[in-house]
Amino acid sequence: MAQFPRRDYSGPPRKPPVSADPAPAAHTAWEGQAGWYDKHQGDGGADLYQTVLLPAVLKRLSAKKGQRVLDVGSGQGVLGRALAHLGVDAVGVEASPSLVAAAQGRAGAHEKYVLGDARDLAAALPGQAFDHAAALMVLQDLEPILPVMQGVAKMLAPGGRFVIALTHPCFRQPKRSAWGWDDDRRQQYRRIDGYLSMYQTRIATHPGALPGTPEAALQTVSTHRPLAAYIEAAGAAGLGITGCDELTNPRRGTKGTRFAAEDLAAKEIPLFLVLTAVRLR
Repeated sequence: MAQFPRRDYSGPPRKPPVSADPAPAAHTAWEGQAGWYDKHQGDGGADLYQTVLLPAVLKRLSAKKGQRVLDVGSGQGVLGRALAHLGVDAVGVEASPSLVAAAQGRAGAHEKYVLGDARDLAAALPGQAFDHAAALMVLQDLEPILPVMQGVAKMLAPGGRFVIALTHPCFRQPKRSAWGWDDDRRQQYRRIDGYLSMYQTRIATHPGALPGTPEAALQTVSTHRPLAAYIEAAGAAGLGITGCDELTNPRRGTKGTRFAAEDLAAKEIPLFLVLTAVRLR
């Protein structure tokens, strides 16, 4: 669920501390910004959810009416509601009590939301099984991710799909990537100041907030991992990657002198990554 500003480079690369031990769910959940996030997402999700993320995730899930889908890190239920509209039974697990309450307040007959840690799904949903699962903009907010993958795999039958949507780890590293402009070539490019090293950093939850407003002070911790870390964790959990979608940003700025170059860069450099995995055994 993390969102990054268009220009997020903040200086020379630093080496933020990496926590080896998982923090309690209450410390890592979006409880502090739950009110803002619920308002931001609304009933159907913010614009990029509606136009980019949800269509891609729903297509890859290909869930049928009557099937059960586990929504890992369900927030205030955007994906669950979209699934419910298709007649799919959605069960969400979320660590923020306020977001669970917001999801339950909107839930229909095909939705259920429970409070729990995505890294211990067996405790949150003991003995339950699902046809498919999804994690929509969640794994970059969790550490470690192997227990999440293992928990999902245990709840799926062989062939069950797990669809993972992320901010693209190759092009959107928080505080280590930015847009740049080449005057000689009249070309916009993406500057990457670090990729292979895992790190954690605090980011503004609402980067567009006006200075001095309560929203401007909202922060959460984001974890950057290289793409290989997600693939390796999936494989270690018995999940095989079968699909990959790299999604670009449809938003465009004003039509200034750089618009054509900016438009080309926006079409070529993806904003989100959607991985589809299946349980192998």
